Amino acid sequence: MLPASLALVDDDPEYSQYLAQHLQTQGVRVSVFADSNLLLVAPQAYQFDFYVLDLSLPGVDGVELIRGLRLRSKAGILVVSGRMAPDGFHSVVRAGADMYLAKPVQFEQVSLAI
Repeated sequence: MLPASLALVDDDPEYSQYLAQHLQTQGVRVSVFADSNLLLVAPQAYQFDFYVLDLSLPGVDGVELIRGLRLRSKAGILVVSGRMAPDGFHSVVRAGADMYLAKPVQFEQVSLAI
């Protein structure tokens, strides 16, 4: 079952647009943020049911964003990123993410991971 609301934080506008459309066709209310700081200053920043984040973001780094979200929310967090470090999966999970998918990724994979 997909969440009612989701914050998508990714600085790739084309990817964000198409992923948001894909999720919206499945009934998810998606708010897109091109910068982690824009999410953090949004009135509803900690009220989303789920978060999909990139790691390489303008503003607060993705791992730090995960840590901050975990302090204020128990919502699910999925990282979808092209940044592959040897311990990438472990670092995002230790920070509080629930899952990590490496780009390129199919939108169906994102839906299943959510």
